[in-house]
Amino acid sequence: MTYYDVTMRHSEKTFESLSHMQYDLFCKSNLVGRNILGTAIVLLGILEQENWWAILLVAYGCYLFTSKYSSANHTAHKLAKQITESGMDFPASRFLFKDHGMEIRPLEEKEKAGDVLLYGDVCRLGEDMRYFYLFRDQYGGYMVPKEQLSDETSKFRSFLEEKTRLTFRSRSAPVLRLARRLSYLYDRLYRGHACHPPQPV
Repeated sequence: MTYYDVTMRHSEKTFESLSHMQYDLFCKSNLVGRNILGTAIVLLGILEQENWWAILLVAYGCYLFTSKYSSANHTAHKLAKQITESGMDFPASRFLFKDHGMEIRPLEEKEKAGDVLLYGDVCRLGEDMRYFYLFRDQYGGYMVPKEQLSDETSKFRSFLEEKTRLTFRSRSAPVLRLARRLSYLYDRLYRGHACHPPQPV
C-alpha cells in the first residue's frame, strides 16, 4: 500500500539546502563550539574596546556566527559544478512511502522497481520551510518537497515520526517549533486526531 507518492528534482539550490540540514543534524558539536568561541571573542572585543584591535576581535567573532555553512556551501557548489560540466542532469527521483519503507525510483523510469529505505534504517529527520529531510546516515539524505503534500504536511510529519520512531528537527525558530508541537498536541487531545497512517494516495 502506498500512502504518499512524491517526486524530487534536484538543483544547485537544493544541494545547498541538503548540505545545510546535514550540517545542522550531524555537526552539533562543531556548531556549539563555533557559537561559544564566537561569543567569547565578541565579548573580549567589547571589553577591550579602547584598544584599536578590539574591532578585529568583534569582526572575527561575527564571522564565526555567519559563516557556519561555508564548508557545506563549498561541497554543494562543487558537486553541482561537476554535474553541470559533465553534461548530466541533476538527480531526480520518485519516492513511494509504503508500510515498511520508502521506495526510491528514478523519475524517468516510473515502472522500474527501486531501492527501499526501511523506516528503521532512517537515522535523522529534518525539516525547514520548504522540505522534509530523511537521512540514511551522515553522508546520504533525501528531500521531500512540502508543496507536493498540499495540506497533508502535518499528517505526513506524523506518519514518518510514527514509522521511524524519530522526531523531526527543525531549523525554524524555537518559538515556532513550540507552537507547532502545541498545535499537534491540541489536535490529538481535543479533536481526536490520533496518529494513524493517512489514506492511500
